[in-house]
Amino acid sequence: MKGTLKLLLLGTVFLLAACGRGETAELGPTPTPLPTPIVPERPTYTVQQGTVVNSLQFTGRVSPVQEQPLFFKSDGFVDQVFVQRGDQVQAGDVLAQLEITNLQNQLAQAQVAMETAEIRLAQAEQTRQDALAEAAINREKIALQLQQGQVNANSAALIASQIELDNARRRLADAEYELQKSLDREWEPENLRRQYEQGVASAQDALRVAQARYNDALAGGSGSAVNRQLLEQDLALADLRLAQLERGIDPLLALEVERARLEVEKIETQIADAQLIAPFDGEVLSLNVRAGSRAEAFQTAVILAQPQNLEITAELGSAELNQMSVGQIAAITLRNRLDDPTSGVVRQLPYAFSGGTAGGGPQDTRVRIQFDDPPADLSLGELATVVIVLEEKENALWLPPAAIRTFQGRSFVVIQEADGQRRADVRLGIQSADRVEILEGVVEGQVIVGE
Repeated sequence: MKGTLKLLLLGTVFLLAACGRGETAELGPTPTPLPTPIVPERPTYTVQQGTVVNSLQFTGRVSPVQEQPLFFKSDGFVDQVFVQRGDQVQAGDVLAQLEITNLQNQLAQAQVAMETAEIRLAQAEQTRQDALAEAAINREKIALQLQQGQVNANSAALIASQIELDNARRRLADAEYELQKSLDREWEPENLRRQYEQGVASAQDALRVAQARYNDALAGGSGSAVNRQLLEQDLALADLRLAQLERGIDPLLALEVERARLEVEKIETQIADAQLIAPFDGEVLSLNVRAGSRAEAFQTAVILAQPQNLEITAELGSAELNQMSVGQIAAITLRNRLDDPTSGVVRQLPYAFSGGTAGGGPQDTRVRIQFDDPPADLSLGELATVVIVLEEKENALWLPPAAIRTFQGRSFVVIQEADGQRRADVRLGIQSADRVEILEGVVEGQVIVGE
């Protein structure tokens, strides 16, 4: 009996389920109703009165006041590095150098050549001074003979010819000496050597003439009048000799010394270009070269600084730099000392933005801010937030930038009133990231509709 009842109930359930599927198929799916669109409300702002500040904020880094990158001025392989990072050095110390053995050998040879040229110049000057003194004595002797009239024709002629003969011999010796020096200088031009040879030939001719005159004087002379004329001519020759000696030595000798000196300076410059020399007392902050490596000219190899005196530096764009000037007050907050703010002043701007005053060199592109009172235990590289107030005004009407609309260069706001909205042109003053000063067009308390 119970089994029969279960079968009847199960059949009834199946029948009802079949009837439900048929009715659903006839009616179809129920449509989903569309939601009513929600109109977003526009933000509103209230005109307020308060302080409007336009400031410039950027991130800087603690850096030495005196810091200089050093570089080689020529390419080459690094021969020696004499310092390590953190070493203290003195001005003039050689920090590193390229391979300069060949240059050092050239310098030694050039210095010897310069010393040789200087000795030749000094010897020539000494010879001239001796000859000048001798010529002066000779001239004085002839002048005395003329003034006193104490010589007879034969003795006067003989003395004059003797002096002339002695001078001719000395000139020949000098000319032969100069020719020999010229032959020793293999580098000397051929035309200059020919001049020395011509000088020897001329001196030989003069010696022959002087010898003949001397021989004539020994054989006998003319009358006293002729002898006096000869003395006068000898005096003129003595004056000429003095004038020649007073003109100085051969200028080619001085030019030789100058050429040797310039060669020494050139090689010394090449050696200096291959060395890194400390321009001031300081500490090696960075070292980018090692012995055996290749160094490129004008690439920073060492950074030298005086870490005892520190400041804030920053690299800024032209937009920020155009708003800055030397002497501006700066609020400084070190990133790891947020509870200990300090202050400073803009000490230096990049040269292009300094107006030619208080600017760094053309290579210095950083803004430099000097601490008013440096915090204790400053560390190189510490980051700091710097804020410079460009403009500030108290009791000013202001709105946030989002409340102000612009169209074709015109600034205006939409004022919410009891009976609707209206537009009003506004004149703006100081503008910052969160507040804009309103000079005209609104009053305090008005509600402004944003976009």
